[in-house]
Amino acid sequence: MKKLPKSFYTRTDVVQISKDLLGKHLVTNFDGQRTVGKIVETEAYRAPDDKACHAHLNRFTKRTQVMFEEGGVAYVYLCYGIHHLFNIVTAKEGMAHAILVRGIEPVENVELMMERRGMDKLKTQLTAGPGVLSWCC
Repeated sequence: MKKLPKSFYTRTDVVQISKDLLGKHLVTNFDGQRTVGKIVETEAYRAPDDKACHAHLNRFTKRTQVMFEEGGVAYVYLCYGIHHLFNIVTAKEGMAHAILVRGIEPVENVELMMERRGMDKLKTQLTAGPGVLSWCC
């Protein structure tokens, strides 16, 4: 596995980037503990015209500021006061596009993912859905 180049994220077609992320691997390393999952579900958001985008109509706030940065940075936000959702900012600086990673397929260190989720046996819900993805990876 090799890290995707910055140019992958700075393209302007957020829908295409979202499709291109499918099958790529999300790798984390917290406190020396590495987990890997294959991205299997994504969702694209494009400002200013996408009403579901946090930066709809180019709304620039403390919360959306990161979306206006150059593509390739993470954007994590708290949803409903419960779930941390992992997004990837795309496009050039000033264009608020982002991709929500909705689901991954566990690839490496599944036991640690299960431990983080408090599961004693593997279930399909381990990494399915954006609200749980941040708990295990």
